[in-house]
Amino acid sequence: VQPSKGIKSKNHTLQPSTMLPTKIKDLIPALSLIPHPEGGFFVETWRSGCEPMTTMGQTGLDETQCQDPQVNLVVAQGRAQNRPDKDERRNALTSIYWVPTVKSPTLFCAKNHSDHIHYYQGGKPFRYYLYDPKTATLSTVVLGPELHKGQKLQVGVKGGIWKCGRIEEEDTTAAEDDNGYEYTIIGEAVAPGFDFHDFNWITKEMIQQECKDDAVKEQLLEFVNSESTKIEEEQKTVEAAGEFYEEGDQKKQRETERA
Repeated sequence: VQPSKGIKSKNHTLQPSTMLPTKIKDLIPALSLIPHPEGGFFVETWRSGCEPMTTMGQTGLDETQCQDPQVNLVVAQGRAQNRPDKDERRNALTSIYWVPTVKSPTLFCAKNHSDHIHYYQGGKPFRYYLYDPKTATLSTVVLGPELHKGQKLQVGVKGGIWKCGRIEEEDTTAAEDDNGYEYTIIGEAVAPGFDFHDFNWITKEMIQQECKDDAVKEQLLEFVNSESTKIEEEQKTVEAAGEFYEEGDQKKQRETERA
């Protein structure tokens, strides 16, 4: 396979990275994106055995949802308490495009039981903050294309890590630019597959209780979802996330606010 050499135009050569639309309003229909509970937009592109998006972020368990469940479902031991039906099976692998925007640049603080791999796929760089509650350590890494600046093309996050972040602030003094992109495209692969029953918001109360370092505490508090305490106390994480799949005025309002 020959590497791409770009497309020659009358005045200059367009590199492959410039072929993405720079405006989020053009990207939304191109990828069929909808607003995401953690911020920005998303679309599920893969769920082992299932048609993507049809299970609304939950495991497709029966044969009406999942083809060859004996092949496409795996047992995630230790998760019996996560689902009301106590089922520990999960789709083997899920993947999404997650797209934060300049108007919705923040990933609210949350944790998931499954491992995630994040792939840079275009647009602005994105900075992750990762807190390990077992070691009480906070680390940060930038997902982006500028390897000479220490940015990474892939970022792995173990299950149980508190994760948050935002689109990286643009350095106006830098020689390079991001071609005016209004977003970041991040591919996320999750295994065992994503299920909102395995997802929890990190609340301000959790941060106050768990974090002893004031600097770490201050950093994480910047990323708390204002609705997280109420959602967690009422145990409505799955129900609240399901609302994002519904058509209606609220969806249109979110799209307007984020695009």
